[in-house]
Formats: sequence, C-alpha cells, structure tokens
Amino acid sequence: MAELPSPAWRRADRAAEAAPAACDTPEGVLAALLDSVEGGELHVRPLRALLDSGRFARFAEIGLALRRAFRDPARRDYFLSRLRPHLRYVIGLLPASIQRHGMLPPEPAVLPPDALQLEQVSDAELRQWLVDDGSLIYGEFQRYELENYFDAIAPYVAPGGEMMDLGSGLGKVVMSAALALPFARCTGVELLPYRHAMAMERRAQLLARAAGLLAGLAQPAPPSPDVPLALPSGGAATLRHLLELEARIALREQNMFEADVSRASLVFIYSTCFAPLMDALADKLARELPQGCLVSCTTFPLSHPAFRLLHHFPSNSVAWTSVFVYQRIGAADGPPPSPAYLYAPDPDEWEASARAECAAYDAA
Repeated sequence: MAELPSPAWRRADRAAEAAPAACDTPEGVLAALLDSVEGGELHVRPLRALLDSGRFARFAEIGLALRRAFRDPARRDYFLSRLRPHLRYVIGLLPASIQRHGMLPPEPAVLPPDALQLEQVSDAELRQWLVDDGSLIYGEFQRYELENYFDAIAPYVAPGGEMMDLGSGLGKVVMSAALALPFARCTGVELLPYRHAMAMERRAQLLARAAGLLAGLAQPAPPSPDVPLALPSGGAATLRHLLELEARIALREQNMFEADVSRASLVFIYSTCFAPLMDALADKLARELPQGCLVSCTTFPLSHPAFRLLHHFPSNSVAWTSVFVYQRIGAADGPPPSPAYLYAPDPDEWEASARAECAAYDAA
C-alpha cells in the first residue's frame, strides 16, 4: 500500500469572499468558479413529488405503518423485532424517515380503516424500504473536506481520463473535480429526478459564470488557449481546461447499477449511506471497470479481491469519515468473498440503544 506524506489537513472552510465581477488571470477565474459551486447541502426536498414518483410510490404507506408502530409503546417490542433482522440496512440507530425530522407526511386526522399495518408488510418489502430510506438521506463533503480530498487523490490522478461520481446528488463533486483536477471528462450519475434537475440547474449557472469571467480575460485581446493554468492541487493544465468546461461536465439521471463505467479512470462514491449496496457495487465495479481504474469511497470499504487498497485516510483526517482509495488490478471472474457486513451493529447492543431512543421519544 503506497504511503504518502500526510499534509496538514484543513479543519474548517476558509472565510467566504465576495464573488468578483472580473478576474485578471486564468487562476483567478478558476478560483471564482470553484467558489461558485459551493452550497446546496441544505436544499429543500420536494417531498410530495418525490414520494409520488414511481420508485417511492409505496414508500410513504410502508413508512407510515412503521412509524405508527414506533410511536406506540404497546407495539414497541414488535417494531424492534421487525427491524432486528435488517440492521445492516439501517443508517444510524433508527430509520431516518420515521423520526421527527423525517420525510414522511403527517398522519391524516382520521386513520382510514384500510390503513396499512406493519404486520401486512413482508420482510422483503421492509428491507427494500430501509434501502430506499437510506438513499433519501443527502450528504456531501464540506468545502474544506473536498479540498482535502482533491489534495489526497491528486498524486494518483494522471491527466486525461474520465472521473465518474456514482450518486452525484446536486453535482458538487463532479463540477469541482472538473475544475480542480486534470480530467478530460467528469460525469455524475444520480437516480433521484429532483436532485438531477437541481444539478443541471447548477451546471447551467456554473457555465454562465464561466462564460462571463472568461469574456473578461479577452480584454483587450483573447489569451491563447495554450496559456498555462495551475490547478489547485498541484497539477498543470492550460486555459483549454476552462474554455472546454461545458464538454467536460456531464450529468445523467440514471441508476448507478445501470451506468456504463467501462471508460472510467476514477470512480468516486460518497458511500456513507450506501451500506446495503456496497457488496453489489463492488461486484459491478470489479466486472466492468478497466484494469488500473481508481475507486474511492467513504465510510465502508470495498470487500472484493479485484481491488487493491492504495490508501486509507482515517476519519478526521481528509474528512469527518474514512476515505478509501483503491485500484482495480485483480481478476473479476473468481468467487467474491463472503459478505462481511462490518457496518452491522451487534443486535443486542443495538436493541438497548434503540430502546433508550424510544424512551427519549416517549418522554419528549
């Protein structure tokens, strides 16, 4: 496993600066564009449209049945017994959507007589509901963490190639990587339509901002596209890096398991909420990635012999959570290892903590 020197990682975002109306250098344009990509993690979720969409059409119904069982002390034992076999699919102690801050709608004033009960929900349906619940949680690197990540990954990145973000959300990592790193193309893949639409809007805003700032560089005469451009993490490029930005950023509304990753040179996965998917993701990437491709993920490691760990950045170094960097070098046609759910809690310890959480809810 390669050992890199450990830089002094950033611990907080730097102070925000006013957006410049014009820039004198390509590096100034690049810095202004990186600043403009910030924000978005606290966006408003379009709850009704999301829950009415095809994939989540039954999500609210099952979730309300689960939440009713959670809130009823007389049904608490049954509620815990139903969750206990599926702990590796639960993000956190209890499912996010059933808690006060969750995305489920309020109960109707009068519960209809045919309202779904948890007893009517099969284990397979409950398991899928927990997977979907995790996918609705939105997370991303803070600005300083993303800068740390680019510094961490830069020594492994060769100029050219394609970076892919599986589960790209609002597009922050994709657009920032297209600016900060020497990729020929950066592609984001996002399943949820509302997130993809917001990412496309942010891409349009970035490109408009780039066009305005680059136009300012053309006074009194346009600079050559071959003017050198220093990248923030130590790489070198030319002004073409910014002039060709539109062609270098692609966003797709697609299931990550259906995405074509065969031309990727780096796959990025902010996988903190992907615990139930990690084994299937590792299998897909092992079968479809080209040899030598880099894969980085957060929180949960890739457990597949096709990947060699290059570096593990522990929590509270690059970011609040662990960051892993792998290289695709092994054979994909051998049997995958037995699933090792490192992220599943001890059931008895989980139940004790869950009961304490339920007691706190009752007392509130």
